[in-house]
Amino acid sequence: MEKYVYIKKNIAKHYIDFATPLSSDEYFIGETWEDYCNNKWVLLSAEQIAFKDEHPNASIKEVFDMELIPTPVHERTLEEAKGEMITNIGNYDESDNVNEFIVTHDGQVVTTSWFEPNIRANYKNSVESAELVGLTTVSFYVGDMPITLPTQDAKLMLAQIQLYADACYIVTKQHIAAVEALTTIAEVDAYDYTQGYPNKLSFEI
Repeated sequence: MEKYVYIKKNIAKHYIDFATPLSSDEYFIGETWEDYCNNKWVLLSAEQIAFKDEHPNASIKEVFDMELIPTPVHERTLEEAKGEMITNIGNYDESDNVNEFIVTHDGQVVTTSWFEPNIRANYKNSVESAELVGLTTVSFYVGDMPITLPTQDAKLMLAQIQLYADACYIVTKQHIAAVEALTTIAEVDAYDYTQGYPNKLSFEI
């Protein structure tokens, strides 16, 4: 059975089928895309209907013109490249590539770990409390491993970790500033943000 497919702007689905053509005496009939934009009934040709069936996700304009509109290719900007690289720098700074120290015993690595600032502050308080009450050793966890150290050794360990963290922070800020100063996407993409960080600390227990 033949059908007549019309498009009209203010119809929810934009397409409506009729068994017979609409009369110009009763409807505002148009032929052009401008007529459609002016909310007139515009009859689709057999070719336009075939294009619509072949491309169900096509827009009304694409169906009317029987031509798919190419999706614009986004051109990455310098600011976007810098943003991506700065995110990479931040992720690297927070990763085990930087935030990690090594604990060895008899020359063998027994665990690796990291103390976030709040943990460093808590352990510093523990060491100071131990000294205040006259204890010569203090116990805390490194990763999943409990260790007991002389209070002076523990104090030195925490001080070294703090200074290492400070040094890494400075390197990270320097990398970010360096990336911000670059002037081409190629320079940004080639930037090596893994360089300059101090060697990881290693503690013998």
